[in-house]
Amino acid sequence: MKTNFKDILKGKFLVKEDAYRSWNFIFFITILSLISITSSHMMDRKIRKITNINEEIKELQSEYADIHSKFLKMKLSSVLNKLVNINGLKYLEEPPYELILIDKKEMDPKRK
Repeated sequence: MKTNFKDILKGKFLVKEDAYRSWNFIFFITILSLISITSSHMMDRKIRKITNINEEIKELQSEYADIHSKFLKMKLSSVLNKLVNINGLKYLEEPPYELILIDKKEMDPKRK
């Protein structure tokens, strides 16, 4: 067992007659490790991107909530009354009415 371990440490298995099998295995392991490292870096990059997008979503949601609450406050009739009074306008006590204009030609009974 000691000779095998020493041979592995010295690299004698790489120069033996059937070394091509060892070289193929080493090449295969190297390719697999490069693929693993690359996929790990790609995953880290995607995780950072997802984290940034989630933070942006939270900021936009809080901004939306702030704007929405301001809008609801501005929509209250008490706030509208104050704005109308400040600008010198009068608040209507009764609802507006609709004017209907009738063309004289339509009223003429002879034309029918």
